[in-house]
Amino acid sequence: LPEGVSNGQARAALTSVMHRMYDNTENFNEAGFLTIGFAGRQPNVADWYTNNGSLYMTSLAFLPLGLPAAHPFWTDAAQPCTQAKAWGGQPFP
Repeated sequence: LPEGVSNGQARAALTSVMHRMYDNTENFNEAGFLTIGFAGRQPNVADWYTNNGSLYMTSLAFLPLGLPAAHPFWTDAAQPCTQAKAWGGQPFP
């Protein structure tokens, strides 16, 4: 991780994004496939080269599942991520 970003911050940020992406049923079409967009179907946010296969880059969010259970990513206490600090008026890197 970059200097100044703790494991607890990274896990909290990733968890927040995953909830926003996967809990929102509007991010999936009638067949259950992901749609283009951050919060529901938003095809205008796509680059010209984006296609349905590109959407599955979201699966990279699951890479931490390969870390051992005792890794600090899992064991460190959750901490506010950089965005939460910034929007909360707290100091951040």
